[in-house]
Amino acid sequence: MLCTDAWSNMTLQHARRDINAVDAFTSTSTQCPDNKMTDALRNQFLKMHNARRSSLAKGEIAKNTGNLLPKSSNMLKMKYDCTLEQGAIQWASQCGSAGSPESTRQGVGENFKRFPAANFPTFADATKKAVTEWWKVVRKVPGIGMAATFRPHHVGTPIESFTQMGWALSGKLGCSIVKCSSEYVGVCRYSPKGNNVGQSVYKVGNVCSACPSGASCNPSEALCVV
Repeated sequence: MLCTDAWSNMTLQHARRDINAVDAFTSTSTQCPDNKMTDALRNQFLKMHNARRSSLAKGEIAKNTGNLLPKSSNMLKMKYDCTLEQGAIQWASQCGSAGSPESTRQGVGENFKRFPAANFPTFADATKKAVTEWWKVVRKVPGIGMAATFRPHHVGTPIESFTQMGWALSGKLGCSIVKCSSEYVGVCRYSPKGNNVGQSVYKVGNVCSACPSGASCNPSEALCVV
């Protein structure tokens, strides 16, 4: 037992070194200075999310059937959130194989991805991989209908990563990407959470025609800005 415990401790220490030996983390970090992420990676996560939300709002995203999903009238432009990022870092740094229990993050949504690091030499490459994988399921699996409603049969299926990314009223985002030995773990968290059964992923209609109270429209992006 002592040998097993000693080996476990050594393995854990090695894993922790891998997690913290992130060259990118020595770069500029002013948005959330107490967290182990860089502004460049934060901005990459945020821009990739908002670009995809913009395309969805404009009616440019195709389902697995080839049909385009309808335009959105209330798609928020996401803002980055340091508290969400801290939670994402804490979970990703455990180097687990699945997302966190929903009971541990009340009111907060999450996307999780673990994948081999071999083909992704930088954290920017890994960030792109994670976000792309979460989004592209819309073209691969049966998903939401033309009413854009999240239904009971969507729960626990791959489409959840897409619907959370595209949930119109999830206006805050915080993410983490860590390296665990020979694999990356990417986690993004969203507030307020999406994937609520019986609710609309977004309101169908002309872009920005139903922006939340106090929001303005960015017509070039078709996003509502708070």
